[in-house]
Amino acid sequence: MTTQLTVLVAGSTGMLGFKIVSALLDKGNLDIRAMVRSINDSNPENRKKIDVMKALGATIVEGDVMQPETLLPACAGVDVVVSAIGNNNVTVPGQKHLIDAARQQGVKRFIPSDYSVDYRKLDYGDNDNLDMRKEVFEYLQQSGLEYTLVLNGVFMEFITYMPLFDLEHQIFQYWGDGETPLDLTTTDDTAKYVAEAVSDPSLANTALSVAGDTLSSKQLKATYEQATGTKLTEKSLGSIAEMKAWIANKKASASSLEEYVYDQYMYAMVSGKGKLDRIESDRYPHIKPKTVKQFLSA
Repeated sequence: MTTQLTVLVAGSTGMLGFKIVSALLDKGNLDIRAMVRSINDSNPENRKKIDVMKALGATIVEGDVMQPETLLPACAGVDVVVSAIGNNNVTVPGQKHLIDAARQQGVKRFIPSDYSVDYRKLDYGDNDNLDMRKEVFEYLQQSGLEYTLVLNGVFMEFITYMPLFDLEHQIFQYWGDGETPLDLTTTDDTAKYVAEAVSDPSLANTALSVAGDTLSSKQLKATYEQATGTKLTEKSLGSIAEMKAWIANKKASASSLEEYVYDQYMYAMVSGKGKLDRIESDRYPHIKPKTVKQFLSA
């Protein structure tokens, strides 16, 4: 008889974390713990999510990644820890604390909060947010914990927020030749793949790379036009080398990360440096990920 796995999800009230909890509960054969900072969260939206997760069968446990002493009881008896902590000032220290607690409590596998392009192929400085993932991954490797990375390119939900689109002026702008393939996946589908990865023994100490669709910048423009009926004017912004120099200048004068980080993500994609290898979107036949056209047409 197979022993039921116990899975702890950190960041369970976040956009992706909540979907991961839901996807894990849909499997029906897992013991799910949703970790929150406070069961009596004063945020109405978080409170609603906590109530929903509890009603669906999750056990709600308290734990704060910036208070390491709270993580040991949260990780007790857990087989797999899934982190869905967002990009903020706790991403690195918080996940390191979570890794430490998981190791001390004998957790078998750790899935870090990646859900991105293949940041392992990028250089430090290419993307400030992905630098944090690189640092956490290096710490995770040194911890001795078994791990699985889930890489999905860029979330489709962010397509129209990409620097490619200037919808106010109906312009599609791109760097390079516009032909480099870009990997995109919805958050719903990413959550489904995470739910499968937690109990897949062949994913030990490796990455699961998935993509609902892979399109070049120019193909993305054409797909957007077909799905929405909106014609966009095409505009070339320059070479990849010029893009890198432009981002460096923008970063030098920026007052916050948000002013340039989306351009850094775009660089990771259109340069080809963050391109996913060995995409296995068909690894679990019951998951039928949405294409960009399906997503935009919904």
